[in-house]
Amino acid sequence: MSNNTFSGGVVIANPYPVNQVEIVQAPLPSKVVLPLQQRIGAEAKPCVSVGDRVLTGQIIAKTEDQFCVPIHASISGTVTAIDKQIIPHKSGLKSNCISIESDGQDEWIETQGCGHDFLHCDRQTMIDYVQRSGIVGLGGAGFPSHTKLSKATDCHTLIINGTECEPGVMCDDALMQHHPREVVRGVEILLHITGAKKAIIAIEDDKQEAYQSLLMFSHNDRISLVQLPTKYTSGAEKLLIKALLNIEIPSGGFAADKGVLCQNVSSTKAIYDAVIDQRPLVSRIVTITGDALTPINAEVRLGTSFEQVIGLTKVNSQAHDYRMGGMMMGVDVETTQVPICKITNCIFVNNKKPVQATKECIRCNSCNTVCPIGLLPQQLYWHAKGKNIDKCMDYHLLDCIECACCSYVCPSHIDLVSYFSFAKALSKKQETDQHKTDIARERFEFREYRLERNKQERAKMMAEKKQALKEKMAKDKQADSAQKDKIAQAMARVKKTKEDNA
Repeated sequence: MSNNTFSGGVVIANPYPVNQVEIVQAPLPSKVVLPLQQRIGAEAKPCVSVGDRVLTGQIIAKTEDQFCVPIHASISGTVTAIDKQIIPHKSGLKSNCISIESDGQDEWIETQGCGHDFLHCDRQTMIDYVQRSGIVGLGGAGFPSHTKLSKATDCHTLIINGTECEPGVMCDDALMQHHPREVVRGVEILLHITGAKKAIIAIEDDKQEAYQSLLMFSHNDRISLVQLPTKYTSGAEKLLIKALLNIEIPSGGFAADKGVLCQNVSSTKAIYDAVIDQRPLVSRIVTITGDALTPINAEVRLGTSFEQVIGLTKVNSQAHDYRMGGMMMGVDVETTQVPICKITNCIFVNNKKPVQATKECIRCNSCNTVCPIGLLPQQLYWHAKGKNIDKCMDYHLLDCIECACCSYVCPSHIDLVSYFSFAKALSKKQETDQHKTDIARERFEFREYRLERNKQERAKMMAEKKQALKEKMAKDKQADSAQKDKIAQAMARVKKTKEDNA
């Protein structure tokens, strides 16, 4: 074991602490809006129509892509629309969604699962349950859980990420405090699926209530609880593996390559719900916090509007800014009419403040010191600003996890991470453009090759025809000469016969 920490990062106290971490059960929404485009994979195709009545937990959209998960109705009611609506995404663009109006009954569809006797279920059956239940990484990544589990064929260590390193976010803390039995049972399910020899539940040392709650229900010798120093960004997968196991995941590599599987603690609880309680993912715990309200955690149905969720707590009357996710890596949203998605772990509601003016870089090197990946943000900044993507790649741009530690400590208030995000997007565009250029060049070269080949084949064919014609004409001439000889001989014989008879 290592010393359970990593170099770099920043220590940020929770700016909006609460005395007791509770979970409020949000009332059933009157309407939900469920996006068809999830964080990863292709857009799902609706398998219901406007006017259809659906039940809670019913699959309403799916895709043929095995990488993706289906979308379930989070309430029972009537499908009122299948159209484009604004979703919580940094682009601010609209996406195809299914709207359902509640009938107030919350009638569930009959579902399948292994039940408490899951040890008699085979690995693939349980992975299929996880996929059909629509479970993804609920910490914010949104990566399909069944895909991770399918790749974990040589897994020796399972890591359950309960660090929740983003300041202000409390949903995982609340989950571990109030549902410790389900979390531990979910870990045992994952141990059975992966065949891992051991599991580590990682918790930051400022979550003592959650740690003690899990200790009370953790009686499996293969499961251990490890506390880490409260430091941002301890929850990043590669950093967590390094801190716990002292295993380096190389650039471009994956944890599965090293026999390690990481799962968010909320995803682990969702897997318990799917396998034991036979319930698909239709709700999640969301933290509502910020300096404009009293922070709370609420369990809400997916598709509920931000407005309704924010309305569960007391909000002041000032003008507000809204942000989904963490204060460091989250996404700013312009309206509260967007829906809660699977990756919505937190909503920040802050009083509007003037934006701090950006100054010139003073080369203080603070950004280089705090980078948890060990990059050189200052050099990356200059090259990204100059759109020199090749140089950015030389400084390992793609290894940047966009944690914003560099932006946080910058005394010049430069939004460094936005430059890196822009450079990544530009690199991807250049790669796409280059791919299109390569395809166009290959098509042109193949066309030129085809035309030249056709030209050569036609020339060869014409030469062969010409030669065949010459040979035919020669044969015809020879045959004609032979025929004339025969006629001459025949005429000579006739003449001789006449002379003999005269």
